[in-house]
Amino acid sequence: MAFPVTWYSNACQMKKAIHFVFLALLCAPNCFAQTFTPGNFVVVRIGSGANVLTPGEAQPVFLDEYNPCGDLVRSIPMPVAVSGNNKRLTLPISTSDYTEGYISLSQDGTKLALAGYDADPGTAAVSSAAATAVKRVVAIIDQNGVVNTTTALSAFSSQAIRAAVINGADIWVSGGSGGIMYTTLGSTTHVQLTTTTARSLVVLNGQLYASSTSGALRITTVGTGLPVTAGQTMVNLPGLPTTGNPYQFFVVNGNSGSDVLYVAHENLLRKYSLSGGSWVSNGTIGVASDKYRAVTGQVTTSGNVRLYAIRKNDNTTAASGEIVTLLDSTGYNSDFSSLLPTVIVQSNDNNVFRSIMITPGTSVLSNSATVINKETLQKEADSLNLQLTPNAAKEKVLVTFNKEQMPHSRIVVTNAAGQIVRQVETGATQTGQVTIDVNGLTKGVYYVTLHNGKKQTTKRLLVL
Repeated sequence: MAFPVTWYSNACQMKKAIHFVFLALLCAPNCFAQTFTPGNFVVVRIGSGANVLTPGEAQPVFLDEYNPCGDLVRSIPMPVAVSGNNKRLTLPISTSDYTEGYISLSQDGTKLALAGYDADPGTAAVSSAAATAVKRVVAIIDQNGVVNTTTALSAFSSQAIRAAVINGADIWVSGGSGGIMYTTLGSTTHVQLTTTTARSLVVLNGQLYASSTSGALRITTVGTGLPVTAGQTMVNLPGLPTTGNPYQFFVVNGNSGSDVLYVAHENLLRKYSLSGGSWVSNGTIGVASDKYRAVTGQVTTSGNVRLYAIRKNDNTTAASGEIVTLLDSTGYNSDFSSLLPTVIVQSNDNNVFRSIMITPGTSVLSNSATVINKETLQKEADSLNLQLTPNAAKEKVLVTFNKEQMPHSRIVVTNAAGQIVRQVETGATQTGQVTIDVNGLTKGVYYVTLHNGKKQTTKRLLVL
């Protein structure tokens, strides 16, 4: 099992004791019946922690849910025995390949998808097994943590299966030289869309995307829209590198040109923004020895991006991965290289962290909220005239603003992790001032965000 380490926020440190008491109560008697918590993240963990991992052998797989503080909420095991139409799902580690086991979130934010092998733990050389002997399986995990492994394909024979993504009942699966396949939930048949090798998959705004290392392809579109027929073409996103090793990637799309891409690429964490029809580099985080392999995140209500990433993963028992977090407050098309990530979870010697994804229920923030442009944010702050009195506050804070611009408004207070802790809806904001009770909140920094239906502004609040 993995264990949490000290985080960047005093608030998170103070919550840990309460969290573990709550977790013990929540998990009895049936921890797998609970829903995912929006704003948490899920990690694909290979290995139970009980035994040394042998490269190439199929291992049990777990989805570990963590809160933003790095506290383990629960672990969901993938099946290791056939039950009715549900198959097994196991994954190997390898000393040279880090491309199996990429998890994804559906476009509507309700389901996770993960691909693996219908093989017993301990099965040797499982990635190179013939598909007639070892089916390639897709696990679909819903918001309640219920696992469906009825989708089993005779595909990617003697090749690795790497990722899957679901939209409705439609599923796309990637792998080695087998390329990208299309199937449906519960199916045992498939359509081969491409023969080009692919890694992580994303469906966003009705388009299928993939990472790849085939030729000059790195981060690509796959066909047009959500393809279901053979003969599709993969096209590199304009402006992005055509060399190197991209792994998991995460797209923030504001539907207004403020598009931001984060990629675990060539051992570094990289940021790009779409400007003038081309993706422009916004810097890198890390050094080659950091070995970033996976990244996810969400846009907070204040317009920043909370990132979670996996690094230090060599697929060996001595370097099986750690999870870091950082808050990208630099905004759209701004360099983030100066930001310092903080370690919040470390794996033990008998686990490997493979990929990471924000929990179901969080996609509205992660995929369709706007990353704030700093110049625009300042203009909006001037026009809305948001003020907090006093700041710092112990019990109550008076929030005042320009009531003429408040036909449909709400006010939210978020903590450093982007979680909403107080909220005021339309109706209470018509007078241009609202008193918010902050009594009971943990001491620290919070953010008060005012939305008027078209734009928003945020002020930093210190709670004493």
